Amino acid sequence: MIKKILVAVDGSKHSMASVTFGAEIAKGVGAKLLLYRVVKPYSLPDALRKFAKAEHMETFDPELLRKGAQYLLSGALDAAREAGVKDVELETEEGPIARSIVERAKTYKADLIVIGSRGMGDMGGMLRGGVSSRVETLAKCAVLVVK
Repeated sequence: MIKKILVAVDGSKHSMASVTFGAEIAKGVGAKLLLYRVVKPYSLPDALRKFAKAEHMETFDPELLRKGAQYLLSGALDAAREAGVKDVELETEEGPIARSIVERAKTYKADLIVIGSRGMGDMGGMLRGGVSSRVETLAKCAVLVVK
């Protein structure tokens, strides 16, 4: 039985389709839904950071990434609520994307991960090793990849 579903949200077309799929499944089986966004850590090498400071250039604000993640999740929450899911959580974390998704699914005790595909053919996914492919490989629970 599916009791908990983790949906990875990145704002892409496929990701938003995965929110819809995950919400429909959650509604149908009465599962809890976790809408989860991973923010990849952003850091400049020391030499570039020193250069930016010397040239009075602004460096990247990590808070902007977190605010963007919250904005994406609020849109995903609206879609889940529209689908009729009542038990929805939102969460943002910073870290390596695929590994963070898999680790959070494990700690959440998710029965299913729903993730969007980048829409590549099988060969492109194999050569480039997209996030969805890595999640499929690493996850211990079922993974649904949505195109």
